[in-house]
Amino acid sequence: MQTFTNKLKEPYRSAVRFTIVGTTGTLIQYAWYWLFLTLFTHLWPDTETTTLAFIIGFVLEMASNYCLTAYYTFKSRPNWKNFSGFLSGRAVNFLLQMLLLQVLLMVQMSDKLAGLLAIIIAGIINYFIVKLFFKQPAPKHDENG
Repeated sequence: MQTFTNKLKEPYRSAVRFTIVGTTGTLIQYAWYWLFLTLFTHLWPDTETTTLAFIIGFVLEMASNYCLTAYYTFKSRPNWKNFSGFLSGRAVNFLLQMLLLQVLLMVQMSDKLAGLLAIIIAGIINYFIVKLFFKQPAPKHDENG
């Protein structure tokens, strides 16, 4: 069965797959963020819990993202090299998300919109970082032909 992304030229396949996985991850992370933000705001209305809700959403999304990134985005088997690269990329992604979140909150953006924009902007940057660790080796050519 040929999928939509297999019909694309090779340089674009992983970018489109990453976008699909990234969109799924963004929805998962934002859903958890929104849920915990709403819950924490209800439970502790006078306490700043935006960052905590954001961290929980990030951690919960990360597990599914690794599997999707390995198997679907880069058509690779999970291994220690790409796992360590993925975690490195996600650490950078997390720091970038937290920085963006705090900056957007400082300029008085709503916490719900700030969280979504931080996830999206950092996700685009994360693609280029993670791609380095999931590159497939060049196919070997037969010396006879």
